[in-house]
This record gives sequence, C-alpha cells and structure tokens, in this order.
Amino acid sequence: MNLLQDKWITVIRKNGETEKIAPYEITDKIDSNPIIEIITPRPDFKGALYQFLIGLFQTVYSPKSENEWENKFNTPPSPEELKKETDKVAFAFDLFGEKIRFMQDISIKSDDNDEKSLKPIEYLFIDSPGNSTTEKNRDLFIKRNRIEKLCIHCAATALFTMQINAPEGGSGNFTSLRGGGPLTTIIKNSIADAGVWFDIWNNIIQENSFKSRQSVGKNYEFVFPWITNKYYKINGSGNVTTQDLSLLSVFWSNPRRIYMHCIKENGKCDICSNQASAIIKNYIAKNQGINYGDGGWIHPLSPYRNDKESWFCFHPQPGGIIYNNWQTFIYGSKDKDKNAKVIHYFNEHRKFSDEQLKVWTFGYDMDSMTARCWYESLIPIYRISPQYIEKYEAIISSVLQTATQVANNLQAKVKDAWFNESQKPKGDFDYLKISFFKATEAKFYTKARSIRDNLEKEIIFNDNSKDDWLKYLNVESLKIFDIYVEAGSIEYENVQRIVNARQSLISWNFGDKIKKVIGLPVKEKPKKIKGADKK
Repeated sequence: MNLLQDKWITVIRKNGETEKIAPYEITDKIDSNPIIEIITPRPDFKGALYQFLIGLFQTVYSPKSENEWENKFNTPPSPEELKKETDKVAFAFDLFGEKIRFMQDISIKSDDNDEKSLKPIEYLFIDSPGNSTTEKNRDLFIKRNRIEKLCIHCAATALFTMQINAPEGGSGNFTSLRGGGPLTTIIKNSIADAGVWFDIWNNIIQENSFKSRQSVGKNYEFVFPWITNKYYKINGSGNVTTQDLSLLSVFWSNPRRIYMHCIKENGKCDICSNQASAIIKNYIAKNQGINYGDGGWIHPLSPYRNDKESWFCFHPQPGGIIYNNWQTFIYGSKDKDKNAKVIHYFNEHRKFSDEQLKVWTFGYDMDSMTARCWYESLIPIYRISPQYIEKYEAIISSVLQTATQVANNLQAKVKDAWFNESQKPKGDFDYLKISFFKATEAKFYTKARSIRDNLEKEIIFNDNSKDDWLKYLNVESLKIFDIYVEAGSIEYENVQRIVNARQSLISWNFGDKIKKVIGLPVKEKPKKIKGADKK
C-alpha cells in the first residue's frame, strides 16, 4: 500500500456521498461536488490526517510567492497536477515496502523472535494502557485488548498519529519533535461546504519560510528521516537539530523505531469496523530512535512559550482549551510566547473576514505517558488593521488578566468558605477556575470582537466599558461560588464563614489591585505625615 498513490483516506462530499481517496484527489470535482470533510473513527485520527495533508503539500507543492498562493486558492490545481508532484516522493510512503517503509525502521524486521520487542497493535495508540499498566492490573478505566486487529488504513493513520504525538515512553523511547501530546492549531474554513482543499491550502505558506542549512536532499533524505537509519540514537547519532535536517522535516517527526507486521488474513478492524483481507495484530518496537530534544525545532502548526531562553510547544491542560490563552494562540505576545508560524503568517499576509475562518485547536492532555483526555475547540480569529494591533493587544491583555484575577479570587474564596484557617486543603481546585472560564467564554469573544470594531471606529475602551466587564465577571463568579458552596448539606456548613467569604470575593473583585489591571482609576490613599499622630 502506498499512502500517496492508493485510496485510503475516507471523505464526504457536498452531496453526502462518502468514499476513499488518495491525497492527490483532494481537489477532485471541487467545482461541482467538492470534498467537504475528512471522516475518521477517532478524533485524533482526523487531526493527524489534516496534518498529513498539510505537511505533504507544504513539502511538494509550496508556493514560491504569495501571488502564487492566492492564484491556487482561487483556481485550485487539478488532481493530475497534484499527483505529478506527490509521485516524486511516493517511494518514501510505502507502508509495507521491502527497502523503505513509511515512518518505520526496516532494520529491525528480523527482531520478531524477541518477545520483549514484539508489541500488540493497541500499544500504537496513545490512549491505550501500556505494558507496565497491564502487568500491574491498573487498567481500570481504559481496558486492555480493546484493539487487537487493524486494517491497513487505520494502521497507517495510527502509526502517523503516534509518531507526531509520541509521549514519554520510558528509557530511550523519545517524544515527538514537539514533545508528548502537542497542541496543534489549524486555520479552518467556517463556511459550510467550502471544501477541504481550502482548509489545507490556508495552512500552506511560502516556500522560503522553510529555508534551512540542509536542502531536501537528492532523495529527500533530509525531509523523511526513515529513508536512512543514520539519525537513530542507536546508530550513534546525537540529538537531531535543525542543522541536520531540512526544516520541512518538522511535519514528519519520527522518534520511534517501529516495524509493523501485516498478515494476509480476513478480519474486522477494531477501529473502523470494516472487513479487511489484510490485518495488523502486532509490531516490533525498539528504543533509541530519533531524539529531537533541544534541537531548536519550531513546528509551524503549534504555539510556543518561552522558558529560560528556550521555546517549548504548548500542550493541552486539564479543563480543555479555554480563552485565557486565546491571545497567545491567535496573536502571540511579543518575546514571551509565539502563536503558530502559520497563523502569524496568515495574520500578516492574507485577507479574510471574521465569519469565514476559525482556528481549530486540538491535542492530548498528557500526564507523562498517560493520556488524560483529548481536547479540541474552534476559536475565532479577528482581523485587525495594522495601525490598531498594538493597542488592541494591550486592551485584550488587560481584559484577560482581569478575568484571570477574578478566577483566582473565586478559587480562593470558595476554599475559604469550605475550610477554616487551621485546615490546609489538599488536591487540585483548578476546576473552579475552569468552570468560571467556561461560563464567561462566549461573552469574552463577543467583547474581543466589539473592542476590535470600536477601535476601527476610533471609539476607545473607556472606563464605563471596563467597569461593565468587571461587573459582569463579578456576577458570574458569584454564580459559580453559590453553585459550589451551596452544594453541600447545610448542617455541615459554617454559614458565617460562607457569608464572609462571599462578601470578601466581591471586595476582591472590585479592589484596587484588579482595577489597576484593567486600567480603572484608583483612589489614592492619603499619605501619612510624619509626626501627625504625636501630641
């Protein structure tokens, strides 16, 4: 099976028909009956396939200029034109090739007699219990043996999903280029039936954005590292950096040494439930693959945070993708955090309307090797005229900081209501802040858009607007306070402590500290005059 020449990606067309296509067919019938979505049995598969297609066309079909990009957006290429380009690298995408296997280490195929190296196919899934968990009988919620057989289409997607999201996996089992379970942000068309091609092409940037020390190589060996085994740690390679590979290889992260066994046997795939004539039950896994750590890699589809002069990819956190990070994900924040390179480029070079686009954010919330949850969300992206960007970002920053401060106040005062001063409560209380952010999310996005609209009309974000936002946050925080504090039985509660905590929450929400954050005037306290109290 070749992932660029064979039909294996399930899609749905505008008229409701579903079918399998090869990647180059993504523009097939685009004028009459376009492909409007990729269909997958798992959400992580869908996110992975979008990244697969974006990475593929960025690799083989990058526009040389913004004019070229715009022309191909307005007049999409034919499947024949795309096939001509994808055929050039098809040799690297044979899933079960004799000499080269897509994202696999051909050198370990003879190790199938090593019981420690032979893994059940379910271990290829990030959310499946690992070997240590099953040996200790700790697979209480997500059980073992849920996935025993895969069709070749699901096996290909599972392999790619693992390699680009690989979490910590014990000694010598390295994480993906972005770390375990990275957050991905993809620009997506919010207009129904627009076509997947436009979603893919919106995330493609100019060819010169990937200029690097290394070229792609005569046989793309600096883009697809599985073509040669020279980059594996086991073969003496150090950490693989941007000096060793082309920058295009960020789309083809290959940290794990894997070799899948395909057998000719009829069976039902445990993921898509389709009958197959060839199935995969297990694979060989060896450690000491490619170590991307400290390699200076910046993936164009992920936002990054700065920590001690190093850049680290954002990762989903418990509670999901909430708006307190919206400014970073959409606009970045100067030297502190970066939005994804693709979104930064889009904001600077491309025209769009607010109604046309959203940013699809998704990824696994990981606790070391354990997948706690999969999160995804569609968040708005607002176009701002260049002359207002700095002022807009400053206002939004103060609005977000104010919401964060009220959320912190809420958490502190709920704890004050529940516990007396001598008690030291243990546990994670962040769910209180998460509840607050979820409750105020829609209002925030409406506020962010109105601030943008008013700036372009030369209407300032005045004290009345600031006070309205603060009052709204206070009301919502009190609602959540009441929900959680009144949830218990009254005979076990200290009513006076609850009343005091609630009143204190109001005082904190309108205190001088928070007023300074949002830019409201604060009454200066009278200065004490030395000796005034002396008689």
